[in-house]
Amino acid sequence: MSKVKDYIKQHRIIIIVNVLLLVAFCVLTTVAHNKADVLYSQQEAARWENKELRKKGVPYAQVSAFISSGRNEGEEEIRNVRSSLASTLAKDSYSESKSGGRVWIDAYCGETNIDVRKDTNTLSVKATGVGGDFFQFHPMKLLSGCYISESDLNHDNIVVDENFAWAMFGSTDIVGMQIWIDNNVYFICGVVAIDDDKTLQMAYGDTNRIYMSFDELKKHSESLVITCYEMVYPNPISNYAYNSLKTAYGFTDEEEETLGKKKNPLSFDNVDIIENTKRYQTMELITGMKMWKYRGMRTSDVGYPYWENVARVQDDEQRVILIFRGLLLVCPIISLILLCYNLWHSRTWSIRALIKKEIEDEIDRRAWKAYEAKNAAEEDDKSDDTSDDTEENEDDEPDVQDEVMIAVTEIDDIETEYTENEEG
Repeated sequence: MSKVKDYIKQHRIIIIVNVLLLVAFCVLTTVAHNKADVLYSQQEAARWENKELRKKGVPYAQVSAFISSGRNEGEEEIRNVRSSLASTLAKDSYSESKSGGRVWIDAYCGETNIDVRKDTNTLSVKATGVGGDFFQFHPMKLLSGCYISESDLNHDNIVVDENFAWAMFGSTDIVGMQIWIDNNVYFICGVVAIDDDKTLQMAYGDTNRIYMSFDELKKHSESLVITCYEMVYPNPISNYAYNSLKTAYGFTDEEEETLGKKKNPLSFDNVDIIENTKRYQTMELITGMKMWKYRGMRTSDVGYPYWENVARVQDDEQRVILIFRGLLLVCPIISLILLCYNLWHSRTWSIRALIKKEIEDEIDRRAWKAYEAKNAAEEDDKSDDTSDDTEENEDDEPDVQDEVMIAVTEIDDIETEYTENEEG
């Protein structure tokens, strides 16, 4: 105990520094996790999952596909993607009938600019056509009203943001109000707030936005295409959901192998697929660092919605934090290595001494066993009174003596072996 106290006293400055570095590491780790957790657009897999499959140990993953406008993705293509994903689940026995309830959910969207009228006022807005469970993936804060859904009977309801509400009506309490797009009337069913996060506000911009059913928006803009598809999907093994979506978009295993052999690591495809669930895990961040210097290069015409731009900024922030976390561990790790080195060289025992002690203990055990066997034989001789028993004991005695001789021989062999090892 006194040696420990002396060591702490001699190295107290180093110990204090290492403790402070470890505390700073824990603080940065907590900050990194908190910054990732507030990105609700990346957390849908944790919010929604089939409870029956989860009980069976089947995790879920959120995967997103960002699609080039040049691909001309429409609702027919989305139906094909859904059909492929459903077939994959059915083939692997994860169908809804077997699992009870929905096994997976998805959403899609596309953006365009249109003019919206209210009486004599006309406002240019960015309109997002949505399908599936869009607001399940993007639960923006409601200031009033409710969201729209693909399952709604009427698709003439729209959701507007607070920028639009103030610009067109001068208030956010406007649920039930009417607006006109071309000659069609639409009813405002909800008003959503714009997050006060500075990065999100930069990506969101000052544009007035409205959200409406994709098929309705398509009536007013023939050029409207789907540029984002998202899903939450069973992920029983690593990359199962990711590979299922890649297959649904026509990327075969052979193409993946070919792409992997290319010297140029950048993507030139018209679909960019990302697994959101694990993008901020440590190994993913480390793996992505080798591509970090190419982040500014755009080699395809795939565009990203504002929430993905925010997530990509967070990618960079997470990697910077990871670098600092690693630097904070350098000194404690070196100190631990030096401590182990000093303890090893100042030890009062050796491997040879441990082996010697083990051999001596084995010799003692065998000698004691032989001694007990000999005493047992002598006790048997004394307790026998009849001549017949005496004859039987005489017949048995050589066996006991043999056991004693064998034990003594084994002890001699062990002593000889140890002596040879010690001389060697």
